Amino acid sequence: MKLTANNLKYFSIIAFNVAIAYAVSKFESAISPLFFSMVLGLIFVNSGGWSSKGKEAATFAARKCLRLGVVLLGFQISIDKFVEVGLRGLLAVVIIVSGVFLGLRFFAKRAGLSDSLSTFIAGGFAICGATAIAAISSTRKSEERDVSYAVALVALCGTLSVFVIPGLATMFSLSDATAGAWIGAAVHDVGQVIAAASLMSPEALDSAVIVKLTRVVLLIPLILFLSATSKDHLGEKKSLRTATPTFVIAFVICALIVNALSLPETAITAGKELSKIFLSLGLFGMGLGVKWASIKALGAKPLLVGLVAWVVCGGFALGVITAVGL
Repeated sequence: MKLTANNLKYFSIIAFNVAIAYAVSKFESAISPLFFSMVLGLIFVNSGGWSSKGKEAATFAARKCLRLGVVLLGFQISIDKFVEVGLRGLLAVVIIVSGVFLGLRFFAKRAGLSDSLSTFIAGGFAICGATAIAAISSTRKSEERDVSYAVALVALCGTLSVFVIPGLATMFSLSDATAGAWIGAAVHDVGQVIAAASLMSPEALDSAVIVKLTRVVLLIPLILFLSATSKDHLGEKKSLRTATPTFVIAFVICALIVNALSLPETAITAGKELSKIFLSLGLFGMGLGVKWASIKALGAKPLLVGLVAWVVCGGFALGVITAVGL
């Protein structure tokens, strides 16, 4: 993006709206700033408030800022938490993440959803909601409306989980540790996990955060897997080296460096916040590229698939956690 007065003007509008999304998230932690940034982008462009003169700024946000946010996701990867969950916990998380991603992706495709929308929904449910969708979208060519629909869907289901899972955990007489593990394994966004587990107890919150952050670590192999199985414009399978974007490699390197060095907690927190800010800028920029008509054209089928998946995946997660004895 050229540093012209016009581009700076429109990028400042993007930044201001992301700041609003953060203010709302601070007031209600269950609302992800990533999700709300995308919603504001959708509202802005569909209300006629965005000019075509801002196209370059929107593209910069949707591509450059989003990719920088993915690189900084390395600050969210905690190998310590990965170890702390233990072998049984690690086994449970791997089974849940791989089962949800592969199973939901297969089911969504069979239901008639596109490959990209199926992949985004599956990734959002399996790993960490809007963050995972943003990371996956930056590695593949896809419709911006698919990203927007998937982000909205996982936000809806994650919000439902905040109110439903704690009540079910009490009804099933689950221990606080098991209830927390279920919340960490089944709820999508980190903020939603904290909101749901906080309704239970401090022990449930600790268990939920450990399991949730273990899921986040698996974002690395998931992105590498999708890169390795992607195809070029001729439909030919690409090698892992040519399929993996440079910024994804930078993301992995960032995670390794963060975990290898004894960085102060303030630096870790700052890195995490910067990652969310840049991802939010990217999703706002993506929202600016989506018209209501294109989302409406998808119909109600993805919503139905998502709601069914929410129930099935939640039950699957609880079954696995109970089976391994968490």
